Amino acid sequence: MLNPRQEEAKQCINGPLLIIAGAGSWKTTTLTARVEHMITDCNIDPENILCVTFTNKAAWELRHKLAKILNKQTPRSVVANNFPLVWTFHSIWVYFLRQFIDTLWYDKNFLIYDSEDQKAIIKDIYKYFHLEEKLYPIRQIHSYISNAKNHLISVEQYEAAVQSDIQRKTADVYKMYEERLKKNNALDFDDILIKTLEILKNPEILEILQEKYKYILVDEYQDTNEVQYRIINKIAYKYKNLCVVWDDWQSIYSWRWANMQNILNFKRDYENAKIIKLEQNYRSTKNIISAANNLIKNNKSALEKTLFTENEIWEKIKIIETFSDREEAKRVANIIKEKSNWKYSDNLILYRTNGQSRALEEALIYAWIPYKIYGGFKFYDRKEIKDLLAYLRTIQNPKDEVSIRRIINTPKRKIGDTSVQTIVNYVNAFWEPFITVIANIDEVEELNNWAKNNIRNFYNLMNYFIENKEKLSLSELLQEIINKTEYEQFLRANFWSDEVLSKIENIDELVNQASKFDWMDTQEALDTFLEEVALLTDLDRQAAEWVEDNFVTLMTLHTSKWLEFNRVFITWLEEWIFPHARALEDNTELEEERRLMYVGVTRAKKEAFLLRSKERFSFWNYIQNPPSRFLGELPEENIEKEELQREANFFNNPYRIKNTTNASSSKTSWAYKVPWITKKTFNNVADFSSWNRVEHPKFWQWVITNITWELATISFSWFWTKKMSLKIAPIKKI
Repeated sequence: MLNPRQEEAKQCINGPLLIIAGAGSWKTTTLTARVEHMITDCNIDPENILCVTFTNKAAWELRHKLAKILNKQTPRSVVANNFPLVWTFHSIWVYFLRQFIDTLWYDKNFLIYDSEDQKAIIKDIYKYFHLEEKLYPIRQIHSYISNAKNHLISVEQYEAAVQSDIQRKTADVYKMYEERLKKNNALDFDDILIKTLEILKNPEILEILQEKYKYILVDEYQDTNEVQYRIINKIAYKYKNLCVVWDDWQSIYSWRWANMQNILNFKRDYENAKIIKLEQNYRSTKNIISAANNLIKNNKSALEKTLFTENEIWEKIKIIETFSDREEAKRVANIIKEKSNWKYSDNLILYRTNGQSRALEEALIYAWIPYKIYGGFKFYDRKEIKDLLAYLRTIQNPKDEVSIRRIINTPKRKIGDTSVQTIVNYVNAFWEPFITVIANIDEVEELNNWAKNNIRNFYNLMNYFIENKEKLSLSELLQEIINKTEYEQFLRANFWSDEVLSKIENIDELVNQASKFDWMDTQEALDTFLEEVALLTDLDRQAAEWVEDNFVTLMTLHTSKWLEFNRVFITWLEEWIFPHARALEDNTELEEERRLMYVGVTRAKKEAFLLRSKERFSFWNYIQNPPSRFLGELPEENIEKEELQREANFFNNPYRIKNTTNASSSKTSWAYKVPWITKKTFNNVADFSSWNRVEHPKFWQWVITNITWELATISFSWFWTKKMSLKIAPIKKI
């Protein structure tokens, strides 16, 4: 059942429409109902509808809802017959490029390079120009190039505007970087947008897309950058049936080039656009909504709207002030323990940056509270996964120099760095693809016959995979790579046994993920799988690894957007931390920090706890920051304050006692009181599970945080963990 504003948005089909939506206002429900109305009541061809989202998670949710409403099976690929095109910006633009990029002299089987691939190319360019990383950090040069692309500044324009030494070096790297991408038949993330805009300059292609997609819906429009705006505007401008959902209060991605000015561009380009506000919140309590409203109204640039809710009042927002950061973390853990009316998975702990999670993790482990932290090392970033993906990428696109150089001696084939550099010299001298030089390795006079033979064997192996890929499904192809390269044997020979087990499990999971594409033709499966991996956003990567278990969730505020939890903790609420120090001198950045705080508060459905400490240990020193200004911007009627006194014995432990048995020593040492005698034992692995508390005669006692087969990860202190075999380790469950 839609409310009147949602129903009005649903019925408004023809012409431009701006939906100003507040947090938790069921905008996805509104968009879904609107598309259903377009198809079932207005007889609009589903294939004439284009819906753009920002994450795969949001796209899948919308596709699934539409499929259920339309009584269809949820399509597994981007494009499906008699179904709207619903996907993310980058996925849709890649789909367009697969059809038309040959007009830009690219092969349609192009690859998408992630940031690590891009930096690998730049690092190689540094060697060519003899640049020192200490003087010209790769990360900085890479950022300058990305900035130029996002502002549509070409190599030629950048060269013409050079005014400093670092700009000159950036221009040189930028030019060769673009040449390398073209030679490798690869695009970076910025290119996906830029090349799409380029193909739309072709009147015939633009006409095809305008006639195909007469009705366009864009979610999270406030997060679009200038290039995304131009692409959408070009496709929509003929029929002007463009519906955009805008919430400037949740615009927190300016560092990803999101442009708040796009709302002014929209009003300029679509003067007759209808504006509908969705202000009713269905997620949070009255106290939370009232506080969030008052907070965000301190932003001078905010569009006028006021959230309201018919939900219950519930408890007030708790503001908790502790003496130290450890006491702050302990208070969070205690609240979760004390308020056991909900599951652990109902709790979300937020902080400004990833590095702020450590004290919180310590407190959770100490309290035996299971947790998962999102934003750390991702599945697709692991070495063994990137190695195998590099094989698949080379099979898909043999021109991919970055992938070939990664795997040419992985596993070891006795192809040394000197041999690889010789090939690179030929690539640079004759401007031929890396694979072409390998194919003609007999003509490389600088290499001896032994080196040539090893390189030839690698080339023949890759040819075998390429020639036989159509005979195998994607998962079978991946398994064939693992077998033929003896990759598991390589892991066993080069890593400790505890690491090998984990890496092999990761490989098994990669094969499992690939098997989801086995219903496709192998080439299509290869393209789709690699494209999906390359285009995963931060939140998508975490959602892909999300386990529906009873764990407390920890993440940064930026990552929390699109989520909701019954109870939310926002920590580290002090000036110079949140808001961040660099935002205090720039009102635009300060307003974005306030929007980030607003996002955090509105993730809470029932309870919100805001915490700060009077003193923190940072860089070997204690610092004292004043309370965050955001705490003072919350209305008194919606908050309840709590101040804790310092706890002298925060980390006291009953098992730690003084050892004074050595009378000859004047020094006092520490020993551990262990109530059982250690000897060679063989444990029953089945007796142990994650989050069991155990004790060890040498390392004292703590908890098991993870178990892989018989291998356990045990946290023995707040600062380090150790992997042990449950079968033979001298540990005991307590």
